[in-house]
Amino acid sequence: MSTGLSSLRLISGVGAKGPACFVLQAAGRRFMLDLGEGPPPGKLPELDGVGSLDALILSHGHKDHVGALSLLGKKRGAPPVYATASVAAALPKNLEVRPLPISGSTEVLGITVTTGRNGHAPGGVWLHFAVGGGVLYTGDWSAESILYAYDPPAKPAATALLDCSYGGYDKPIAECWRELAPFVERGPLLLPVPANGRGPEIALEIFRRGFSEIFVDEAMRDALALLATSDRLSLRAGIAEDITRLAAAAKPIDASHPSGIMLAASADGSSSATARLLAAWEHTSEPAIVFTGYVTPGTPAERLVKGGRGKFVRWNVHPRLSDVVGLVQAIKPQTVIPAFCDRAQLPLLAEKLAPARATMEPTIDL
Repeated sequence: MSTGLSSLRLISGVGAKGPACFVLQAAGRRFMLDLGEGPPPGKLPELDGVGSLDALILSHGHKDHVGALSLLGKKRGAPPVYATASVAAALPKNLEVRPLPISGSTEVLGITVTTGRNGHAPGGVWLHFAVGGGVLYTGDWSAESILYAYDPPAKPAATALLDCSYGGYDKPIAECWRELAPFVERGPLLLPVPANGRGPEIALEIFRRGFSEIFVDEAMRDALALLATSDRLSLRAGIAEDITRLAAAAKPIDASHPSGIMLAASADGSSSATARLLAAWEHTSEPAIVFTGYVTPGTPAERLVKGGRGKFVRWNVHPRLSDVVGLVQAIKPQTVIPAFCDRAQLPLLAEKLAPARATMEPTIDL
């Protein structure tokens, strides 16, 4: 229980994989950081007792960070929503949306907020709040992306709420490619992916390695088109031309004739083009089906992987243990809250992140 005037309340997303939702209270203001749905699909943060909010600030546009916006309303004070331009473009039109820079500093209701690109998704940012000796919320982030730019946080932060999705995992992304390459070379291959994240990155890696038979669904096609135009600010330097060429080369998926490398949303097979393709191909020998992200319980992804029809090969889109350790050494927090991982990871993380105190207490005084 918090006793201070400034605090960080962990509503959801700490202690287990689940929707992101946190409340930062400082300088007489109450900011919600992200408001997601799932995993698993349909899981929502429990907002009873949260009360009125002054603002909702979004780190990026993935469903587990923005999928529960319907919970906003008069009961929460109908707060304004702060988001980068790329994220704002996909939000419901009935919201009052205010801009966040993709990299820089701004004032949010009297508090200085610094942002930087998170290496994870179009328009995605980490957030540093100039309160309580500094509070850093990374949202999801990756230091390894070959597609999305990552701006390492540099400001000291006494309190750091960090994406630790992978716990003690520490394989580099090059090893991910070595494990995925045999499936790509053998083909045909279906890769269920999030179109506004891992999907374009994997497609780019495959394209750069000389594989020209790349097929995409409508969501992936639209994501590639945005990355080549309005979402360019999220890209690493020198990538835009490759993305433009990839967008022009990619062909539509033909469900009646699986061939080449096919990338389609959704990542867990529960909706959209992937759901339709899995219905057609689950009981056939081809194409190979490889899932590259979190295998959510209760989804087609889990069913296919457990049954042997699908395979799992991780593609890094979150920080490895060594990345988290490096960030903690750079910003020197007194307190670290590991997010988006199971509580069983806490002892290992506490050891590796010392002398910072690692905790998953529900409320942190700042």
